[in-house]
Amino acid sequence: MFVKPFMQESFSSFNRRIDAGLPLVSDEEKEFENEEKEIQSVLDCRRERREKLLWKSIPLLARNWKLFRKYPKLYNIPIDFVFFGDFFGSEMWWENPYPSRPLGGLVAAWKTETCQLSCPCCQDKAYLVPQHKPERSFSCIDFFDGPSNSEDDDFWNPLKYSNPYHVYCEKCGEITNCYDLDAEMSEKCSKFGNIMRQWNRRANPAVPPLQFEHALHLLALRETCGEESDEFQYRVYKDTEKKSGYGEFDF
Repeated sequence: MFVKPFMQESFSSFNRRIDAGLPLVSDEEKEFENEEKEIQSVLDCRRERREKLLWKSIPLLARNWKLFRKYPKLYNIPIDFVFFGDFFGSEMWWENPYPSRPLGGLVAAWKTETCQLSCPCCQDKAYLVPQHKPERSFSCIDFFDGPSNSEDDDFWNPLKYSNPYHVYCEKCGEITNCYDLDAEMSEKCSKFGNIMRQWNRRANPAVPPLQFEHALHLLALRETCGEESDEFQYRVYKDTEKKSGYGEFDF
């Protein structure tokens, strides 16, 4: 997003500018800034919509995991609209809050039964949502102040400072935040990331990906009609055939 630099002017420049009838910021500059804000607002809405669509589509993606192994155009779909935070390790997410990751790596982890878990609400099968959102920060001042008598002050509630894990349940149709991050759950989170990294190293980034929303529609059509779309195909030259194949290893 464009950020207009702060403009300074001397007193003499101010007087000359006023005499000439010139504003400090032109109408064209203001119009550009307003356009930038509108564009950013649209992009923020799109990112939020696509993120919700991704979590909602986890069961569909997991059911079609073999297609992601078979077709690089599916595997390479970039997921650059999700804030993963520090879920995948100590990355500098504050410098790049939306790093691009191939969808196929996520599908590989979601398909793995040892990465699945039970929904805390209905006990049905649920999928891990790889996301850590920044929680309220802890300060020394708050600590030494100690708990207050106000019922609204929940500083000393440990749930406010832990990184919850998130699960999506198809039956419930929503994401649930859980705070009982025990050893078993930590192991699932770690394995989720390891599976992603392992598979991403074997991907062929040279193959152009399908568009995310269009790919989901093609997968839904495939389940309904029983036929794979020709759009999954990609012509690979002989010298790169071995690099593009996913059949030599399993999810």
